Amino acid sequence: MDIHQLQIFANVAECKGFLAASKKMHLSQSTVSTHVSALEHELGKKLIRRTARNFELTEDGVKLYKYAVDILLLHRKAIMEVGGNGSEFLRIGTSSVPAQWFVPTILSGFLKKNVNTQVEMTSADSLDIIHRVKEGSLDIGFVGTKVEKQCKYIPLIKDHLVLAAPNTKEYQKIFAGESDSGESDLRQILEAPFLARRQYSGTMKEALGSLKYFGIEEEDLNIIATFDSAEMLRDCVEAGMGISILSYQMIRELHESGKILIYRLPEKEFCRELYLIYKNESFLPEIVKKFIHYTEKCFREEF
Repeated sequence: MDIHQLQIFANVAECKGFLAASKKMHLSQSTVSTHVSALEHELGKKLIRRTARNFELTEDGVKLYKYAVDILLLHRKAIMEVGGNGSEFLRIGTSSVPAQWFVPTILSGFLKKNVNTQVEMTSADSLDIIHRVKEGSLDIGFVGTKVEKQCKYIPLIKDHLVLAAPNTKEYQKIFAGESDSGESDLRQILEAPFLARRQYSGTMKEALGSLKYFGIEEEDLNIIATFDSAEMLRDCVEAGMGISILSYQMIRELHESGKILIYRLPEKEFCRELYLIYKNESFLPEIVKKFIHYTEKCFREEF
């Protein structure tokens, strides 16, 4: 067993598949599979349970993944503190709204000031990013919800959630308030076909929590489709498939160009924080500290 094998296995576990891991690591799928098979042979244990449709770690696979994360982190610490060629490595994960909104600007500015830094970017749902920061496979995360005590959360900026709909005559009438009272009613609007993000989405988690304030549960929604991708969901709203609750930043340009209608939800209940997160531990690599400081400075001065 060597560091390279553990790194490949950890990537397979995090990507939930051999093909996704091979693309991330720029290796062939057969190479990734060969290394994992060699690990299983050496340990005499099955690490991954594979079927045509499902991928999951075995109990032994889960144990090895936890050890692999710790070993890879220690390996990185040793290189950074003792050796290396002067270059530094930063692993950053971001959910969809920060990725669309401000992460590219932050990252571009930081790399211009830290020319010897290499960055590995990961895009996933908020809860996936939080879990990976907690486990140590990511150094920094940008997310739209707060759940884990093992992570340190730095509030960056407020994000407003809105109800978005295609700009059609049907939805123009609904949003204009063609009800018996002559006023739009949130519960009535939510009877329309609803497009949802999966539960690991920070936007979905915060939206469902806010709807409960108005006595509306998830089962009250007319959910016709669930999406992994916020971008695909947004595009399907524009195409006329249904309505959804989205960050205004995700649909601002489409709204301003008249392609999407919005129903402004109460800001008190439908406003959330976007956070920078990192693992709450005594050791933080210097490059992680630099990135945190740079990001906080940017939000004080620019955003």
